[in-house]
Amino acid sequence: MKKIIQVLVLTLAALGFASQAMAQKFKVGDTILVGFPASNIKDDAYIIGVVRKITPKGDYQIAVRDYVQGHDYGVSCVPIAVDSQGQETGKSGWEIWGKDTKKLRTQDLQYIVPASNAIPLNYGQMHYIDRYNIYVTYSRWKSHAPVLSVDRLETAQHEAISADMPGINPAFDIAILDRESYYENNTGRPYMPNESVPHLNKLFDHIAKVLKNDPHLNKLWRAKKRDWKAINASMKTYFLVDAIDEAVKNATDCLMEDGIEDSDPKALASLKSKLKSLGVKVH
Repeated sequence: MKKIIQVLVLTLAALGFASQAMAQKFKVGDTILVGFPASNIKDDAYIIGVVRKITPKGDYQIAVRDYVQGHDYGVSCVPIAVDSQGQETGKSGWEIWGKDTKKLRTQDLQYIVPASNAIPLNYGQMHYIDRYNIYVTYSRWKSHAPVLSVDRLETAQHEAISADMPGINPAFDIAILDRESYYENNTGRPYMPNESVPHLNKLFDHIAKVLKNDPHLNKLWRAKKRDWKAINASMKTYFLVDAIDEAVKNATDCLMEDGIEDSDPKALASLKSKLKSLGVKVH
C-alpha cells in the first residue's frame, strides 16, 4: 500500500509539473530548451536557445546557445539565414546549413522549432538529467554491478513515472526478477548456480506471460532479423526487447556454470524447457 501511495503521489506531481511547464507560452528574449526525446533514452537530444521570433503558427525562431550533437535536427528544425545582427537576409538557410544537419550553426543561422517541443530551461534540464539517471540505473543492471539493490531498481521505477517515462518500467520488472535470481535480496549474497534455478523459473514464467499478452512484441522479439525501426518506435517495446535479451543471456550463462548439476532435477528441466520455448539452444 505504501508503494502504491508513493507512486500515486509521484504521478500526480509529475502530471502537475509537466502540464504547468507545457502550458507555458514563451516570449521573445526567453531562453528555452527544445527537447527531442528518444525511445532508447541514450539518443535523447535537445537545443538550448533564445527566442528571437514567434511565427504565425506559434512556433519559435531561436538563436542556438548549446545543443546535443548527433540528432538529425533537419527533420524538425527549419534554418533561417541571418546576419551578424540577427536580421534575416533572405538567403537559403538550407544551403548555408549544408548536408550535415546533425550539427547546428550558432552563427549565420537561426532555427524555427516546434512549439510542442519547447519547455522552460530549468525544468527541461532537470527532466533530461532525470531520464539519463534512470537509464544509468538500467545500464548498471545490465553490467552486473555488484552493488545494486532491488530497492534501487524499484526506486528507478518510481522515478520513471515522475519523469513521464513509464514505458521503461515493464523492463525494470524483468530486471528486478533477474537480479533476484542471482542475489539474495536482503544481504546481497550471490547465489550458487543451483540456487538461482527456482528464481529463474519465476522470471521466465513472467517473460512468457509478457510475450503472450503482447503478440506484437512477441513477433518483434522472436524475429530472426530484428525490425529495429518498429522496435525503436516505442520505449516500452525497445526496453522489453533489450531486457528479455539480457535475461536470456544471463540464464544461458548460468546453465554453463559449475555446480548447476546440483540443482533440483525437475526445476532445472523446467527452466531448460522454458528457454527452449523461447528458441534458446540449451544443453
